[in-house]
Amino acid sequence: MRWSKLKQCVEANFAKALKGRVALHSTAYGNCTCGHAWFTLDGDVIANFCTRASGNRMSWRIEGPLPLTDEQTKRYQDQPVEYGEVSRQHVYQSCWEFIHDLSIGEALEDDDPLIQSLAVIDKRLGKRRLKQACDIDLHPLARKLLEIRMN
Repeated sequence: MRWSKLKQCVEANFAKALKGRVALHSTAYGNCTCGHAWFTLDGDVIANFCTRASGNRMSWRIEGPLPLTDEQTKRYQDQPVEYGEVSRQHVYQSCWEFIHDLSIGEALEDDDPLIQSLAVIDKRLGKRRLKQACDIDLHPLARKLLEIRMN
């Protein structure tokens, strides 16, 4: 399935209060698979998923954490997803699983931060379950989106 169709399917399931406010984006650079995907809230980037940073981070795990400059550290400190934690391809895979393979309950309990995040902004998550989701151990990105939805 093409990204545009997958994005449309995912965003069609957003809660009424968040439709038009939260959006998924993705871009590729040239003919390679490098690129990035990102979440926006009211036009501001709240999470950035970079393929190259993810690859660099994986290669540095053996020797230690990826060294970031002071400027990069300041820029990514406020983001709920650690820079390089997730790649663009992972975003596609998570969106596919969320749409085709998982119930809303399974998605909330999933270890994948993107699947959890999509679950908390999904319209199938009713008021009662939304309150119960506050007690679940969620990834910081999912927690941030849950707080936005609760407000």
